[in-house]
Amino acid sequence: MTFSGVIGNEFINQGGNVEARNSYMSRLLHWAEEITVFVLLFQFSTALVALILTDSGDLASSSPLARSLWYPGYLLILFLTLRWLPMVIRMAVFNPLLITCILWCGLSYIWSIHPDVTLRRSVALLMTTLFGLVLAARYDWNELVQRLALIFLVTAVISLFLGVFIPSLGQMQEIHQGAWRGAWLEKNSFGVRMAMGLALMMCAFAMQPKRWWLWVPGGVLCFGLVLMSTSKAALLAALVAIGGFLAIRVFRRFPILRIPVMYSVIIGSSALIFLIIFMPDMMFDLIGKERTLTGRTDIWHALATAIKEKPLLGYGYGTFWQGLTGPSYWVRFSLEWGVPTAHNGWVETWLSAGVIAVILFGLMYLITLLLAFGRLYRGGVENYWVILSTILFLMISLSESTILQQNDLSWVIFVATSAKLFAFSPAYWRDRPITPYFYRPQAEV
Repeated sequence: MTFSGVIGNEFINQGGNVEARNSYMSRLLHWAEEITVFVLLFQFSTALVALILTDSGDLASSSPLARSLWYPGYLLILFLTLRWLPMVIRMAVFNPLLITCILWCGLSYIWSIHPDVTLRRSVALLMTTLFGLVLAARYDWNELVQRLALIFLVTAVISLFLGVFIPSLGQMQEIHQGAWRGAWLEKNSFGVRMAMGLALMMCAFAMQPKRWWLWVPGGVLCFGLVLMSTSKAALLAALVAIGGFLAIRVFRRFPILRIPVMYSVIIGSSALIFLIIFMPDMMFDLIGKERTLTGRTDIWHALATAIKEKPLLGYGYGTFWQGLTGPSYWVRFSLEWGVPTAHNGWVETWLSAGVIAVILFGLMYLITLLLAFGRLYRGGVENYWVILSTILFLMISLSESTILQQNDLSWVIFVATSAKLFAFSPAYWRDRPITPYFYRPQAEV
């Protein structure tokens, strides 16, 4: 072989090695990113950490160790943001109401009763929101739902293990003794997360029916855990998720039944609202609740007085519940127990950043809801998720503080879903190429 031939083969071999190394590094980077996203999703779920590190006698307190664990997570979020920066910026630009809400919460530093607390928690809210935007930018609808479903399945399995084998952790020990709380501090928080998990399992199954062996048992497990939590709000959310999933499936599969389904939903919702307003005692007896909703209405009544003190701007983001040093002292004093939160996302937002924040978020939610229902006509299989998740977020926000909440997976999920809707992300079809939102293919089952 000539000298030139040897040199040529050498270059070819080197080129092949370079391609192999690049392919290997690309796969390594991909899996490192996937592991990072999984770890962050688990961290934002607050499973286990809060259960182990929070003082059960003071649920409003936060462990210094638990707080310090967030800093590495924020650093990872910044790395992911830099990697997908152009797409993250696009998601943010398409949703100006979201950015306005976050900026308003940060701006409350100016009038906050505890500026240092507002500054720290506003940064945490920014990082939480940024993670939602990263998820929206990085994944298509199917990839997003599959990853969310997996993390909820993992936490459901952990909760099952704790409830069966370590009941001192997995079950309530003092109040509501015997009710399951899984990997969380309180049974209602556990129940609503499992209700959301049920919705995710059904949507993941709709998007990938071949994985029925994973998502169908996962959905059964989540529904069983909702029952074990004994949370009526969670059970209602789970039933709405099941009913909504079936209604959407009928709407998509049988176009001739669309009008009857729409009228049935409207009439049923109107009848339910009528009964709650004019026959509340009967409705509460039906679900085994009293009119105070286990003391929640007493909390809201006490907080109404606090809201009247600062209705327009609020007390500053994240500052109201500050133990003996904050205005929450008088709420706890009047109710004679250590209320940890408002147990209502809208009230919590009003306390933090005033009625302006409530209006801004309300407008953002309304547009998100309209865009979600718009997917019934233009979207693909993702319309199961966008509609169910948006409705469930509203339901859960009425009993849990999930709106504009730092370090909270519910807010991460809502941001990711809303951002993709505002950006008109391409529809997802099981057996067709990804199509632009405004291209309307034939209906799919």
